[in-house]
Amino acid sequence: MYRRLLACAVASLTAVAPQAENLPLEEVVITVSKREATRLEVPGTVAVFDAGLLREEGVGDIRAAQALLPAMRLQQENTSTQVYIRGIGSTLDFPQLDPPSSLHLNGVYVPREANSTALFDLAQLEVLPGPQGTLYGRSTLGGVVNASFARPADGDPGYLLIEAGNYDSRRLSAAGDIGLGRDLTLRLATDYQERDGYLASGADALDNLAGRLSVSWTPGDRFSAYGWLNVADMDGSPPNLVVKGVDPESGELSPDSYLRSDPWNDRFPEPWNAFLPFGQPQAEEYRDYENVLAGGEFSYRLSPTLTLSYLPAFTDFTVSSNYWLGAFPANKTDSYRQQIHELRLLGSADWGDWLAGLYAYRMDSEGYFMFGGFDTVALPGPAGLPVPVSIVDDNRIEGIAAFGEAELALGEHWRLTLGGRLSSDRRDGAGRFFDGTGLAPFEADGDGEYDHLDFKLALSRDIGNGLVAYGTVQTGYMPGTFNPYAGTAAQPNTVDEAELVSYALGLKGSSAGGGATGSIEAFYYDYDGLFGSAYNTVLNATQTFNVEQTEVQGVQFELALAPSARSALSLSGAWIDAEYTDFDLPDGTASYDGFRAQYAPEWSLVARYHHDFDVAGGRLRAALSTRYESSFWADFSHTPGGRQQAARKSNAQLTWYPAGEGWSVGLWVRNIENEAVIAATAGGSNLPPNPDGATASLEAPRTWGARFTLDF
Repeated sequence: MYRRLLACAVASLTAVAPQAENLPLEEVVITVSKREATRLEVPGTVAVFDAGLLREEGVGDIRAAQALLPAMRLQQENTSTQVYIRGIGSTLDFPQLDPPSSLHLNGVYVPREANSTALFDLAQLEVLPGPQGTLYGRSTLGGVVNASFARPADGDPGYLLIEAGNYDSRRLSAAGDIGLGRDLTLRLATDYQERDGYLASGADALDNLAGRLSVSWTPGDRFSAYGWLNVADMDGSPPNLVVKGVDPESGELSPDSYLRSDPWNDRFPEPWNAFLPFGQPQAEEYRDYENVLAGGEFSYRLSPTLTLSYLPAFTDFTVSSNYWLGAFPANKTDSYRQQIHELRLLGSADWGDWLAGLYAYRMDSEGYFMFGGFDTVALPGPAGLPVPVSIVDDNRIEGIAAFGEAELALGEHWRLTLGGRLSSDRRDGAGRFFDGTGLAPFEADGDGEYDHLDFKLALSRDIGNGLVAYGTVQTGYMPGTFNPYAGTAAQPNTVDEAELVSYALGLKGSSAGGGATGSIEAFYYDYDGLFGSAYNTVLNATQTFNVEQTEVQGVQFELALAPSARSALSLSGAWIDAEYTDFDLPDGTASYDGFRAQYAPEWSLVARYHHDFDVAGGRLRAALSTRYESSFWADFSHTPGGRQQAARKSNAQLTWYPAGEGWSVGLWVRNIENEAVIAATAGGSNLPPNPDGATASLEAPRTWGARFTLDF
């Protein structure tokens, strides 16, 4: 399999290499590697999407970026977003559970519950699949998604975007620079999104406002300062979860069924509406979301080849939302306070480039999840509701790390990359749990101290004709955590650290005329102790444990062509085999050896094409994109109702750009097929009662609208 795909990639690249009529594709600068580099210089798969494409594809938050890339799921989980890259992610959104794949804003780690803030006024969006343990540390076992903000005085003076569409949707986004002198520039940006709910009850509605203030100061040729403040407020109605996998008449298992012919109808039909303990699900108007992110980069050029930078970042975030899990109300409340300090020294020499750094962070968080009521934390009543599924009163994780990476030129064609990171992390936790009679306190068992050394070794070679081959070996790790209940001597509540060793072989390059670029990578990941989590809506129980061994192997490729000045085509895809090879529950009641990992479709493909036509004194761009995923499971135990069948979702745009003007107007439609695809999903259906069913969040239905843009 690997050899055939590698051969196809080489043939595709070399076939287009001599075609001089192909127009050059712009080579972008990668920043997610913490130093400026091109895609060919980074020994690994890197996907980069610029601001123009993000606007064309309607990417207003991180979830919408899922349409751009294979082997990645960015899926709704109430107010947060689950990030799965090459089958690696986390299904529970509790404060003590850091995700193994993560979103970063301007290189700053964003806690999962805070990662659904609007994405606007971006320079580019970058995805690094695979472990990034040496440069980023925790929360990068599966990979990193990084959204880089447009900076003041950086060549993009500003824009205005106005959209309107079905579900009474409206979006206004704008940004612009304000010069305050030769050396000082401000940039103001704002984004407002509003729409009615996608669900029949009116749930899953938006009323979101975000803003950003950035400042750039360059008083000389040695010192530069860049600071930013990003604030976001979300109102509207949180999404309800619908019942899947249950026959609407009999209540028996029917894996691909929903209770209604319209999957987005969250109201219960007969005869089940007569058994609803709290009445029909409603669009709850309570969502209190406040997100403040701040950061900066202060650099001083010590010499022509040596630059010292300090990068601080701060997060203050709270969210509380009421919603429905099938027939039962629920509340999810969380808050986070985080500070990060990073010191980097970037240098170059005759033998190559290097980076050294120090990193320190501290994050304090708390939160609770209540099932069966909208009340705050309280004892269950006479009917046993509400149920406090998880109450974490204090979760503190802090750590320090020293890291470095060097790229050595070995002659004319070879490059060797060496990297390492020494991390020391500590976690403390406490909370309360329902012990059958009342709420009893608990503390995290163990000392909560984790020390780890990660490394990276990569060797690449320029093999001619614009092609670079590479091989990498690198590691990653996640600090351990705890379960939200008291441990016992036989079963402590601790979850041990997770570790990874990864191997990859790849080929990337561009044709002689620059009209084609492509890459292909074969990879193998060996995880020891990867976190496995489950929540069941019937049992109202949650637990996280270490999977003894998980193996992920696969191939990912991309090919981009610009055959003329009027058209461009891109195709990317992935084949992944993600399997729990050694997975027994701690109490020995079940084994999941050989089960496929959750949210890890075997095949995923993305194709995108656009062509420009001369129309009415301008050009009309027709663009079409489609994304296919084979079937996948929503939980590690393969609950039948949590299986998503294979699905394809397509988007299209028609945009007219008048010649010589800085504005455009267009039409768009997304999810043309109106395909219902599950997002975050819990095992079991509480009504109709069926442990083999599921309770699922849904991705958006078909949406359409019009867009106006103006570039200043």
